[in-house]
Amino acid sequence: MPFSTITKLTMNIKQVQTAQKVGTFVINNKGSKARLRVIWEDLGEVLKDNAGRVYLLVVNDQIKKIGGSVSKGGIKSTMSFYESGNCGRPSIRSFGIQQLIFEELVLDNKVEIFMITSEQVIAPVKGLFGNEEIPISAFKEMEEKCIEDYVKVEGTFPEWNYQEAGRPWEEYIQESHAQLLGKK
Repeated sequence: MPFSTITKLTMNIKQVQTAQKVGTFVINNKGSKARLRVIWEDLGEVLKDNAGRVYLLVVNDQIKKIGGSVSKGGIKSTMSFYESGNCGRPSIRSFGIQQLIFEELVLDNKVEIFMITSEQVIAPVKGLFGNEEIPISAFKEMEEKCIEDYVKVEGTFPEWNYQEAGRPWEEYIQESHAQLLGKK
């Protein structure tokens, strides 16, 4: 299993004006099958807020991934997919990002989570039988704007934004994922 040895310096988290640190990944030594766990900052309900969010995965202050979510349970729920990306039947994205985080931790690198919360607004939403005014978050638009801002500065997508960059996962990640799913 190859581990990253050459890392191009990319946008530093200190350049970002809108994000707050919410947690730090560590290798899980607590006995569950999950290889990772998060040590959360003491931010109270912010961590469980259901508002849409953009998250930044940061290695040694360098932004590696920009993602977004509106999953119930807040950022804790969003990151649970990466904590346990080596268990069950994860998507290649969850598995691959979890693998990359694990590799960085094995190399004694610091992997942190930063978050930008989407403001919720009340808007009419059509259902099957009419409109209802409900709170919504424009997290997808916010995620796209963050990625666009990054690309304007760096000239490329964040290193771990494979899908947006149209890059395939490294072969060893694809093979390990297939083995986990019992396809090899």
